[in-house]
Amino acid sequence: MRKTDRKKLLWGISISIAAVAAVIAVISLHARGERFGEIRSGIEEALDTLPKEYKDVLAADHELLEAAEAAEKSKDNAVAESVDEAEKEPAGRLAGGAGVPVDPTQKLVALTFDDGPSMYTEEILDLLTSNDSRATFFMVGYNIEKHPERVKMVLDAGCEVGNHTSGHKDLSDISRSAIESEVYDNERLLNEAGAEGELLLRPPYGLTNDTVKEVVKRPMINWSVDSRDWKTKDAASTVAEVKKNVRDGRVVLMHDIYKSTVEAVKELIPWLKEQGYRLVTVSELYEARGEELKDGHVYRYTYSAAEYADNIKNR
Repeated sequence: MRKTDRKKLLWGISISIAAVAAVIAVISLHARGERFGEIRSGIEEALDTLPKEYKDVLAADHELLEAAEAAEKSKDNAVAESVDEAEKEPAGRLAGGAGVPVDPTQKLVALTFDDGPSMYTEEILDLLTSNDSRATFFMVGYNIEKHPERVKMVLDAGCEVGNHTSGHKDLSDISRSAIESEVYDNERLLNEAGAEGELLLRPPYGLTNDTVKEVVKRPMINWSVDSRDWKTKDAASTVAEVKKNVRDGRVVLMHDIYKSTVEAVKELIPWLKEQGYRLVTVSELYEARGEELKDGHVYRYTYSAAEYADNIKNR
């Protein structure tokens, strides 16, 4: 055979080898199942009739393919593991919330503390944390300025920070511009202290009117159980008032500015847990029971577990 003819033959074989190798690579990487095995076996049987040099090339190609497949499998496993880890993390909640999923079939109650932060806030947080419980703290501007570090302290404890206005004025008795200042100036102050995003508002004294509902573009949270700690300043009376009126889905009003409230909380948290309640933030309470908090609306309580189950059944 002439030298030029031999070169042409070898060149043709090389091109054929490359083409068949490419086919095998595509099939190896993308095909699955028994059909792939049949196709590949047929190709390899046909290749048995080719020269040894071709088989050597094919063997080398197989090694490359196996390495590529191993790398792809390792990558897939890494992605799957990262997805699994992400799914273990709780989904985010509203700004300032704890971000921990809550079982809606449990008895739930939201303790709320107004007018802080104060010298007693940290002690209440310790009681909540040691009992695997959370609460919402509606903070007022003049005390935030005194204790700005306690905003982050509340968040770090897994609790929720809410807005209680700058100066604790009756929003229903002031101008539109004054309402905006009371609400949004305090929200900015809380944002600067670490409570990110839009925050739930508790109107001072629980008072609102149509103007307040129009101006305030935030959900407003009042209460359905008043502990009257602000009036009696007596731990035993505070405990008795909550025990008498608490129900599943209720929001409890308290204040973290009284020593007597700290003493009441020491008894109330373990008692509520013994009664089967899980203590959650306001945002967690409403989200668990499937009730969307809307801007400009006032809320006092939400569905009980039984009512929630009926709602699901009737959808």
